[in-house]
Amino acid sequence: FLVTLRLSYKRALLSVQEEEGQQSLECIQANQIFPKKSPVLEEENMQVPFPELHGEFTEYVGRAEDAIIAMSNYRLHIKFKESVVNVPLQLIECVECRDMFQLHVTCKDCKVVR
Repeated sequence: FLVTLRLSYKRALLSVQEEEGQQSLECIQANQIFPKKSPVLEEENMQVPFPELHGEFTEYVGRAEDAIIAMSNYRLHIKFKESVVNVPLQLIECVECRDMFQLHVTCKDCKVVR
């Protein structure tokens, strides 16, 4: 009974506001509040090397000597010629730059990506 009373009150309130030309509810989609940013590309012809998940957006795409490195708000993606490495950002414990050309990513599960 209480639910029916609340629904009828909301309908009456909405019909009165519609008669006066006012709208109390406005539908806004999440993509209007948070518009998708375009990624920073190291070279103009580069593309994001993976399909993005719902809610994921790529922030950076660059090239290494033998790989393409992309970073999104969710993961670090490294695409080599023969293999692919996906590391969720929440899993990364430490990142070290060694000898100017080596990047060592240490994960919380003790895996190391070089």
